[in-house]
Order: sequence, then structure tokens, then C-alpha cells
Amino acid sequence: MAPSTKGLQHQDYTIAWICALPLERAAAEAMLDEKHPDLPISPQDENTYILGRICAHNVVILCLPSGVYGTTAATALVSQMRFTFQTIRFGLMVGIGGGVTSKETDIRLGDIVVSKPTREFGGVIQYDYGKTVQDGRFARSGILNKPPRVVLTAVSRLQAAHKLGPNKISSFISKAVARSPAFEPLSRYPGESLDVLFESGYEHPESENTCDNCDLIRSVKRTPRGGHDPIIHYGLIASGNQVMKHGRTRDKLAQELGVLCFEMEAAGLMDVIPCLVIRGICDYADSHKNKRWQDYAAAIAAAYAKEVLSVIHAHLVVDEPKIGSSSELYQYQNNNARERKHASSLIVRQSRDEIDNLLLEKISNYDQNKVHRRLFHKRLLGTTQWFLDHPDFKEWLTGNTIPSLWCSGKIGSGKTIVATSVVEELLYRSNEFGVPLVFFYCESEHPESLKGPRILSSFIKQLCQFLKVISRPLRKDIFQDIRRLFKRTQTIPDFEDLEDLFVRLFHYVPNTTYVIDGFDAQGQEDCGKLLKLIQHLFSISSDRRESKCILLSRDQIPGFTDITTLIPGIRHISTSSNVMRDIQTYIETTMTDKTMARKLTSNPSLLDEIKTILLKESSGMFLWVYLQLEILWDTCFTDAQIRSALGRLPKGLEETYRRCAERLVVQDNIAVKVLKWVSFATRPLHIEELKEAVAFTSSDTRWDPEKIPQQDFIAGSCANLVVVDPVDSCVRFAHHSVKQYLERDRGNHIRGYPVSTIQGEMECGKYCLAYLSFSDFNLQLTKHKNEEVTVSLPSPATLMNGVFRSSFIAPFIRVPRSQQAFVPVRIPNVGPTGASYQAKYKFLSYAVSSWALHTKHITTTSSSWERFEQLATNFSSTWNFHPWVHGGRSSQSHLHALFGWAVKEQHEPLLSIALKSRKDLLAVCELPLVGENLPALHLASKLGYHSIVETLLGFCRVNVMDVEGYVPLHHAAEKGHSSIIRLILNTKDSVVDMLSKSDSTPLFLAASNGHASAATVLLEYSGRNVKECAEKGPPSLTPLTAAVRKGHRGVVEVLLRNGISPESGKYLGRTPIFIAIEEGHRDVVEVLLQWGADPDHRDVKGSTPLSTAAKHGDERLVEMLLEKCTIHDPKDDAGHTPFFLASKYGHLETMKLLVDYGADCNSKDSKGKTPLSDAIRRNDMATIGTLLDLGVDLRNVSNFPELSESAQGRLLGGLLRDISLRY
Repeated sequence: MAPSTKGLQHQDYTIAWICALPLERAAAEAMLDEKHPDLPISPQDENTYILGRICAHNVVILCLPSGVYGTTAATALVSQMRFTFQTIRFGLMVGIGGGVTSKETDIRLGDIVVSKPTREFGGVIQYDYGKTVQDGRFARSGILNKPPRVVLTAVSRLQAAHKLGPNKISSFISKAVARSPAFEPLSRYPGESLDVLFESGYEHPESENTCDNCDLIRSVKRTPRGGHDPIIHYGLIASGNQVMKHGRTRDKLAQELGVLCFEMEAAGLMDVIPCLVIRGICDYADSHKNKRWQDYAAAIAAAYAKEVLSVIHAHLVVDEPKIGSSSELYQYQNNNARERKHASSLIVRQSRDEIDNLLLEKISNYDQNKVHRRLFHKRLLGTTQWFLDHPDFKEWLTGNTIPSLWCSGKIGSGKTIVATSVVEELLYRSNEFGVPLVFFYCESEHPESLKGPRILSSFIKQLCQFLKVISRPLRKDIFQDIRRLFKRTQTIPDFEDLEDLFVRLFHYVPNTTYVIDGFDAQGQEDCGKLLKLIQHLFSISSDRRESKCILLSRDQIPGFTDITTLIPGIRHISTSSNVMRDIQTYIETTMTDKTMARKLTSNPSLLDEIKTILLKESSGMFLWVYLQLEILWDTCFTDAQIRSALGRLPKGLEETYRRCAERLVVQDNIAVKVLKWVSFATRPLHIEELKEAVAFTSSDTRWDPEKIPQQDFIAGSCANLVVVDPVDSCVRFAHHSVKQYLERDRGNHIRGYPVSTIQGEMECGKYCLAYLSFSDFNLQLTKHKNEEVTVSLPSPATLMNGVFRSSFIAPFIRVPRSQQAFVPVRIPNVGPTGASYQAKYKFLSYAVSSWALHTKHITTTSSSWERFEQLATNFSSTWNFHPWVHGGRSSQSHLHALFGWAVKEQHEPLLSIALKSRKDLLAVCELPLVGENLPALHLASKLGYHSIVETLLGFCRVNVMDVEGYVPLHHAAEKGHSSIIRLILNTKDSVVDMLSKSDSTPLFLAASNGHASAATVLLEYSGRNVKECAEKGPPSLTPLTAAVRKGHRGVVEVLLRNGISPESGKYLGRTPIFIAIEEGHRDVVEVLLQWGADPDHRDVKGSTPLSTAAKHGDERLVEMLLEKCTIHDPKDDAGHTPFFLASKYGHLETMKLLVDYGADCNSKDSKGKTPLSDAIRRNDMATIGTLLDLGVDLRNVSNFPELSESAQGRLLGGLLRDISLRY
């Protein structure tokens, strides 16, 4: 085709056509209707381009360098394109891929798969990006962007058109062949006989290059189509950094994710450029890959892409935003420390008015619906109806007069089952009426859920999910704080930060119902904080915006006398007097079910006697009844044994548990092992996992599957203390109180049970280490294949540009000479991650994810230390066993990841191992930790890890700033960690009044957050510079004014006691007492006055503290100030007295109080107005009446110059008549 002579410029090109392989690029070029001459390329761009026109669009075609592939390379490719073509609107990723055929979707070779967004995903899933979480599950991170609306509209149009008529693929291919005959063999259909799908478990012989010798008996029989026109499928595409060449892994991922196709580049593009992915199917993503179908698959994909462009109008493309002008582009800047931790220039296309799913996942991993389904399954039909019918519950549910409800009862009285019924009812109402519902179950088997921050973070997530469903944007300040607290960190924020965020969300999402079950299971401190917050939000007098809550707990909450006195207006429903009918139903139903398995007795009257006695002795506890029934059926085989058991029933749960402990089966000590694992595992173990966990000893060297016990023995050996949950097959205690009993008993009745939590966790860790050290694994579940892959990565010069100016990194890194933006790097290709091992060894995933968590107290004298050290440090063999995320494959990257995880988890043994490589650690210890936004010392100081900080101070520099300009001392002060403040200030070179980027000092942060003890320590170390230190802070703020504004009386007293003037921090002449009065902090005003604050001080407008208090109508403050003031009726620059201001703002009682102290109710302001004339103008009849009662002079109605004297007289007469009628 002849080149066009049009004088096109870079800005005339709007669409990028992206390819990974030369054959894909050839197919793309064949689709051009017109080819354009080359244009100059930016020095920062190493790509080559083909320019041309397709239909009405000017298109840029670009391709990865030969032999380079993967998501990283694709990201680099498009990122460089942005330097040259900044007006590109969107991209088409067009090429070949591996198809996934299933019963639902019959995909054949030569078909086309087009990415289509779903509710959860943008059309492409990066299936190999994420991490192994605590339960051994691989959690994928990140939701990739979706194509722009104009492209999705075009795809929908084609979908509809193809239902009514043929596509244009063959027509476009024919025209391409006519223009370029050499394209004909590339676009020729290979033939149906070459389309063979083999069973997923049948591997291709390694020595064969083709499938000519593969066993066709192992092929899947499919009905011939009777034609070779490609069928176009729309759905999710899986993208990753490895070629998918394994049938079973393909099917597993496809079933899990619902994908139709596998490929290798799209995930690297979706968040860099809005992109539609089009893949021609050339193989089935298994080991039988060959190249016979690649050219044809590329040709039909290119033809379909052209058909998409043919239905998009050019003006619609121009209306789309340019990728080069996105304000969310994070580029590596020389002078911007915040972005230095980014390794390459990426575009982050994040909507500013909603939170993506990745951020939601980082806010909280608590799945409230999953927990609810599991617990609700335990409810017997017909039970808990008494609660739903209770008058107080009905009034709480349907009215607005009861903001809070408390359901209490004994341990095991069915409170959680009541909670599930309430949540079920509320879920129905939520679906029916669109009322938001937020709920949380505090489960003792999950210790991490028993923390206040966990509960608040889940509440925040649930509220954000609701807003996302109704498409309501978040308020800007809320959205920014969510990003600040969660986006770049894996550490849960503290309660105070979350409380502030939640309160704002609480008011932003009104009419919400909150349910918290078992909140008393928290520690006393967390429980107290949560109750105080509930008191603030749900008391009768609070501004709760029609929201309501229900709490469920024991009758007596440790540390608190009575919830009804703590939360004014809360209604109370007790299970004790209401649950007996449900217990009767439970006894009858359970006995009927158990009789079907084994007949206990043939005596009907004895069965009735059992029911009667158990109901009578139950004391309202389902759990007690459950255990007695289990014991009867397990131990009684004659009527005499039944009568004997009924005659000596245990009194309460404590004695019941003791008897169960005495009945433990001690064979091979398996029962004790089961109790250990159920007590101390980091998550509930599946029965198959637990069977393996108890089947070996720490001295075993090989795995012996013949030692695995039967499932019935696992549960039966523990004498009803544990159960196998029928919902998820996990083994749990029969009730959380079982664990509490074991913790109190500490092995008195169960020989071999750990005497402490530390011992229990260590024993679990010892078993994990032994298991992972079996010769079956040899610590090499993931081995390197003998092959390499070339990827294009940013060069050292590009990565380190600007970092060399940094004071904390320059000494450790030599400046690279290469000035190339990107360089090719050959790296080993990692093989499969041991899927066959995971399937064969059930306990493996738990051992991998939890060995480090169980060994926080291991010592060098432990018999397992050698195994522990080898697992932690033998990076080349054990890296896939590590819970920490590696930033790369180098030993330094592994060291940095290990070091960071050890700091975050307070794992001192791992930290000691990292410190052995002190020289290497110095080069990275001041870099932000993987998954966090802070260096190690900063994070440890923030979290209050005293011993970790003490260790880190031995080699980390104390004045290194993070991206916010904070040094470790800032973080310790902000969180009030006094002991850590002392540690830091006792270190050489520490600076007590270091300024951050926002001009905050450590003292300012401690004061503004109410940390009196921290402020005391900081002032102690300030020495003679106390006053200078106390004057520093952000504009118009000082530590004193910040503490005053937030009402931190204790901090205010500390500052004043250390010589800070109560008049310091003036802004516009306003001293701290003005701020305290405006905020209504009476106790702070009192302290300031005690320490000499001037009650007669005037600001730049002549206002005094008294006039400010009168304006706000706070009678107690006014009276306090009147007793201290020397002038009771001062005028400000506008001539307003305190009485005038109280009258102006309608504070009637304050007016009366001021008159008692001699205020002039007839005073005139600078414009001649009196309180009465001002009230008349406002038509404020209540104030006028009060003024008349106080004896105001009616002759002083003035300042109505627009009225004649006679008119003023008529006004006054009418006013008096009106007042006489009203009063």
C-alpha cells in the first residue's frame, strides 16, 4: 500500500494496537487500510512503531521486542509509548491465547475470546499476582481496569449484530489478502483434523515436538461443528507471567475464576492504558502446545479487532480522556521522595469517588456473610422466634424511639443463635427496603477478631461496600483518609484512627443498623473503647441519624457493672427467662435425631424423664444440654446406666468439662494433639488437615500416610470437647468456653496439654518445622526449570534517577553508568508451585503459612532451631515456604523481605537471623518495607514495639525521614509510646523538635492526640528549649492550641506545668482560652484560668472570652468567666456587648444571667442598634419577650430610619399587641 502524504503529527493518533509476537504484528499490519510514514520518537522511548489508518481511526501498532514477553514487559512497552504518543485514548491488545473449553463454553481452536467485564472484574484477571494468606489460600490482589465505555458499547453492538447475521472477519481477511498476497498462507484455516483436545491429566511426551505420536484414545470426543467460521466468546481472560502449559492447573484456575482464555501480557496493560483484549485461540493451554494454529489465530483476532473499530465513530474516540494527561500517573521524579519506592513509571487509574475491590480487601479480610452462613446453619427451625416477637425488639426494629438494644445471657444460652436470627431478619429488610446493615460476630476461635480495630475496620469496609452498591461516592475527606490508612500498608491502623474515620462514615451513611455479637469476648481495654464509642453514637441524646444497634453479650461484662447505666436509653432483653421453650424444642429434636442413629432405651417413660430432668437442670444453657446428651449416648447402654447418669448430672459447664477431660482417649496421645491444634492453630483446621497434623511426631523424618487416624476417632477421642463443623468440615471446640476452661485448667486434668499459650504455639511450630523438613519435600516444592526467559526491565539508571541525591541511600549504592531507560534481562523461569504436593499432603498449606507465626518464641537452644534457621535463610530452596512477600529474587531482596516481616510481626528470632547479615541489611534497612509505606524503625516506633525499636536503634539512623517527612520520633509521639520516645531520645543525634513536612514537631503530635505522658517525656528532653519547642507547629497552631482545641485537659496541664504560657499560640489575637470556649471544653477553660489565662483579653476584633461564651450560649462558662472578669459588659469593635450577642443568637438563659451581673440590656452598638431593635428585625418573639421581662426600655426602639416617627409608633403598638397575645 502506498504511504499517505498527509502531514500527520503525533497528536493525530488516538488508538494503540498492541502485540506481543511478530506474527501478531504482521496480522495487525495486514489490517491497515492506509500506512503512514514514521514520526520522530522521544529519546525516552525505545519502541518501534507502524503507523496507519484503520477505518476512520489513526492507529499506532507496537510490539514487544523479539523473545521478550510477560506483564512487566507489556507495562514497560506502553509506558514508553506515552512519551511519544500522548494523545492515545485506549488500546487493543490483539493476538493469540490458550483456550479453556468446558461444558458451558465449547471453545475450539480458531475461535476468538474477547475480554468482557463482570461485576467483580474488569475483564482481565492477573491470576498469579497475590500472596499466600494465613489459611494457606492464595489470595489474588488487585482488580484491573476495564475498557472504556465507547469500546464496550461497540462490542455490545457487534454481539447483537452477530446474532442476526454473519461477522465480517472473512471479508476483512479477504481484503487483506488482496492487498498483500503473502498474507494468504498466514490466514489459512489449518483444518478441523488438527484440532485435538486431550484429557487434562494426559501430558505431552517431553521428547516429541508435535502431537503426531500422542495417544488419541486420551483425546476428548466432541461433536464436529460442520464449518470453520470462528465463534466469538465473551468473558474473563486470565493473564500471568508464565506460559500456561498444564491441563489440570488450567482447569482448576478456570473453575475457580471462570476464565475462558490464558495469555501473558494483558495484566501489564489494563492499569496503564484502558484496553480491550482480543485473543485468537491457538492451543488449549496444556502441554500439547504447538505452533500450527498461531498464524491463523492471530489473523482472525486482528480481523475482529478491525470490525470493532469499524463501528466506533472517530469523534467518540476523541472525546475519551488522553492517557498522557491522567492526573493519576505515578512517575519516578528526581525530587519527589514519596514516589521513590516505585520501581517504574505506572499509571494508576483510580476513580476518585469510589473504592476499588483491592482497597476494600485491604481495609478488612473479615467475611461477615461467610461467618453468618456458618453460624446460622446451627439454628433449629422454630427457635429464637420468642426474641423476634419480643415487644422491645419489635419497637427497636420498626420505630425510632429506641436507638440501642442489649441481649444478654449466660455462656451457652444461645445468644449467637439469636444474633443469627436477628441478622437474617435484618438482611431481609435490607434487601427489601435498601436499609444498610453492618454486623460482626466476635469469635473466640479467631483471636484476631477480638480486637477493636478489627471490628471497626470491618464496619468501615461494610459501609463502603454499601455505598459502592448504591453508586454513591464517598466524601472526599473520607476517601482520602481510607487511602492514607489502608492503601500502602498491611498493618491495621490503631483504634483512634479508625474511630475518627468510622464516626464520619457513621454520619455519612444514616439509617444503618449495627449488630455486634459477643463483644464482651474482647479484652477489657478494647471492650471499653467500643462501649464508649457506642455510648457516644447511640445514646438517646446523640445525633445518630436514625441509625440503631443491637449488642449481644454475657450478663456480666468484665470491668463494667451495668450496660444499661453506661448507655442511657438502651433496652435490655435477657435470654435467661425466655429461652426455656427453645431448649425444650432442642432436647426433643436432638433426641429424635440421635435415636435414629442409636436407640438409647426402649422405655418411653425414661425418655420423658430424660427430657424433663435436662430441661429442669439446664439453667437456660443449650451448651450444657448438648454435652449431657452427647455423654448419655456415648457412655450409657442400659437403663440403669442412664438413671445413674441422670442422678449425678454435673452442676454447670465447669464440672461438665472436667468430666469430659477425664474421658479423653489417650491412645497415641492423639486427643491431646487434637486439643493443642484446635486451641493454638492460627486458623481452624479442616478435618483432613488435622488428621495429618496428629499423624506424626517431631522426630519423624519421612511422611507415613498409614499413621493417619480415621475422622470418627479424631472427634470421638476428645470426649465431645471438639466437633467437626458440618458446614466447612473444620474442627472446632464445641463452644468457645471449652478453650477458656482449658486455659484455666492448664493440664491439671489433661496430661500433656500446654501449660501456657507460648508453649502451645511453640509445640505447633515444632510440628510445622518437622513436617516441612520431611525428606518427601526436601524443602524444594518449587524448583527452577532449566530454561530462561528474557524480560525488559527498567535500567539501574532509570530506577535510581534521583535516589542518589537522597542522604540515606547514596552511601550504599554506586551510580550506574548505563543511561538506557530499559534493558533486557535473562532470568530463570520458575516452574509450577507444587500443586501436586498440595493435593497429596493436606497439612502442607497450613504448615507453609503458619510455621513462622508459631515460632515467635523459639530460641537457639531449641531442638528445632536448626530446622527453623534453614527454612528462614536457605532462600534458593525454601522461598515458597515464606509468609513474607519478596520484592525480587536476589538474596538482598529476600533479606529485606524477611527483615520487614520480622519487624511487623515482632518476630525477634527472625530479626536476629536478619541481623547476622548486618552489612547487607544496612543497604536496605532504611527503605520502605514491602507492603508498607514506612521503613522498619518508623513502623516499629509507630506500633509501639519496644524491644524491636531497641534492636533497630543499634544500626538504623534515627533522623531518616519517611515520605511524610516524619522521623521515628514523630510516629512514637503521635501514638503516645512514651517508653519508645525515651529510647529514641537517648540515642545519639536524635532531635527532640524535628519538623516534618507539615511543620509538625513530635510534641505537637503528642499534644494534638492527647498523649500527656508522651508530652511529659518530650518536654523533659527539651531542656532549656521548652518554650521554643512549644511554639513550633503548623501555621496558626502550637502544641497548646492543638491540645486545647481537642479538649485534652491532661496535655494542657502538662504543658502549663512545664512553663508554657496560657497566652501562647495567639492567632489574630485569640489566645487558647478563646478556642476552648468555642469548642465547649469547660474543664480546659477552668485549667487555663487556674494557670493565669487573662479572662479580659481582647482579640483583633475586640472580642473577649466572655463575649465568645455569651455568643455560644454556654451558661456555665459564662458564669465561670463572670466570676473572673474585671469587666462584665465589654464592647467589641462593633459595639456588641456579651448581652447583645446572647440576645442576637437567642440564648435566653444566658441573657438573664448577664443581667444578674449588671449587663445593660439597652446598650447600643456602633450602628445604633439595641438588642430589642435587632430582635424586632429578626422577628424573634421569644427574645423580645425575654427582653421585655428584663425591663428593656421600649423608648429605645431605634435605628429604623426608613420609618417615620408615627410609623415607628404603629410598629411598637403592633409589637406590644402581638406579645400580649403570645405571652
